[in-house]
Amino acid sequence: MAVTICLIACHGGPADHFAVFAKELEKKGCQVQIFASGPAIKKFQDYKINGVISFDSDHLLSEEDAAEQIAKKCAAASVAITDVGHVFDIALQKALSRHAPNVLRLAYYDNPESYVPGGYSAVAAKVMLAADRVLFANANLAGAPIFEAPDKPVDIDFKKRFGVGYYPLNQAEKIAKRRQSEHQIIRSRIFAQYRLEDRGQKLLVYTGGNNEEYFTKAFPAFLRFLSAASQKSDLSNYVFLLQQHPGAKKDNIDGRLFEDWVRLSQGAAAPRLLVSHESSDDVQIAADAMLYYQTSMGPQFVLAGIGGAPDTRNKPQEFSERQQTPKDELLRRLNDALLETDRTLARLDPARLLDKTRIQDRDRSIFEVLSVVLEHFALHVGQIIY
Repeated sequence: MAVTICLIACHGGPADHFAVFAKELEKKGCQVQIFASGPAIKKFQDYKINGVISFDSDHLLSEEDAAEQIAKKCAAASVAITDVGHVFDIALQKALSRHAPNVLRLAYYDNPESYVPGGYSAVAAKVMLAADRVLFANANLAGAPIFEAPDKPVDIDFKKRFGVGYYPLNQAEKIAKRRQSEHQIIRSRIFAQYRLEDRGQKLLVYTGGNNEEYFTKAFPAFLRFLSAASQKSDLSNYVFLLQQHPGAKKDNIDGRLFEDWVRLSQGAAAPRLLVSHESSDDVQIAADAMLYYQTSMGPQFVLAGIGGAPDTRNKPQEFSERQQTPKDELLRRLNDALLETDRTLARLDPARLLDKTRIQDRDRSIFEVLSVVLEHFALHVGQIIY
């Protein structure tokens, strides 16, 4: 009898992984049942996966009732795997333990970092503790401390942890290929949408978040940085496109902050700011550069893995640091790291992209390193500037 596996995804990131897993599992003769909510649904559609059962994790009248319905549908399965970033996952793991006691319950931690601010890690900790086992996309995290707060590690037995070592490189390769043929097409569509004359402006895409820390600290800090920069330099040849997190679009908090900034910043040196209506893939294809709000892995992966510089990062020390560092010093460190990264990439021979390099005790191709950095530079630049 074929093994039945239930995959339940609330977020697009893990859904991207689950879609690939589902195809591979089905090739091996496993029966796969997928449950998806919100942006996860679109991810499975993009992979042309049929039979997905949808639910709305953000507008449930009763989380417990919805979780119990899904748990009962998975009761005959051998394995059930949930993501970890949504509060519904907590209720779901508990419902599975009650209504599917013979099912192996796994929590899938897709984020490459051991701590993610803004509430993600606090929720993930509860999901992981409720599960039988935890799978880590970043295999290094299976043997490393995982934090629910900067100074509070999650007490998960190492026997419960398993490293998968997976990153969706196929998606990065598709985007790279599409950039070659569709970059100008999508760029022209964006400019036409806002009736902008294309004068060769730099199109910079800011990828937003969906948590309190992002709305109240990171994104306002980014806007303040733009204001200060436009007073010192002419940014009129730049177009900034806000790519909102799917979950942030309804309340549109960052969109309103964006619009307020535009109304108050009409100087000749100010850049043009727009809110994107494109998919995340399409903006990556059209962009001249992507702006995120995280810095931790960029220097480590690019400099140590590609440039040959010694890896001097001390992650435990970073998380235990309690001394307040002045904003100017943080900005200097960020600027120095980005300048050195830029110099390293300028020296990189494209012929080396498939060469292997060793980072965090794992051999990776340079192409994989760059792909991970581009995704992972996604959480804290605004927080550091703040």
